[in-house]
Amino acid sequence: MNEEKMSSTAEGQKPGYWAVIPAAVRYDGKLAAGAKLLYAEISSLTDARGYCFASNAYFQNLYGISEPTVQRYLRALKARGFITIADGDGGPGRRKIFAGINPLADNPVKNDGVTPSKMTPDPVKNDTRIRKETAGENDPPKAPQGAAWEPMMFERFWKLYPKKKDKSKAIREWDRLKADRKLMGVMSAALRAQMASEEWQRDNGRAVPYPCRWLSHRRWEDELETAASPAETREELPWI
Repeated sequence: MNEEKMSSTAEGQKPGYWAVIPAAVRYDGKLAAGAKLLYAEISSLTDARGYCFASNAYFQNLYGISEPTVQRYLRALKARGFITIADGDGGPGRRKIFAGINPLADNPVKNDGVTPSKMTPDPVKNDTRIRKETAGENDPPKAPQGAAWEPMMFERFWKLYPKKKDKSKAIREWDRLKADRKLMGVMSAALRAQMASEEWQRDNGRAVPYPCRWLSHRRWEDELETAASPAETREELPWI
């Protein structure tokens, strides 16, 4: 269908399946809801030439509103810079209504500071928390780094401990504790006694704390009915 035939169809400009209301229009508090709906209809009627030629009567019949109301909505949209209207050239005596700024205009009207970027910020771009949570979320898990304090002793402790969970947190608590060899002997004896206790062996070791909590809460100081004898807490007792 050529342009001349399209222009000659009375109100024959067929609306598209979709109507578009940009964020700048949707969230403009100075526009009535009816004006926003009218903008959507204009966008739906805008063809490949960039404009629609619907008359006021068309909008009146479509939405059941009066001509003064249509005119008021059009004036508001034009004043806010969301449409431009050219008299004539839209067919026999028809005006042309451009949805958005007329790209052919020499001095397009600005949107008075109301822009989609200000109204609808990109949540991922502007939310630091989301960026941190999503950054590298598909990367393979990193192996925990070794202990900085007595790394060989930590590995012996980790090998001995019955519940191997949250190794990176256990390393952090181990480095924070900075136990000397004498304290390690006490910890080793207490851990062996606790591992042999009925409490830790009950319910498949349900009562066994995570190693990081065992370290941070100084659980080697807990009292058990089967406490280790003083001879077992010598400094020389190794972690194995």
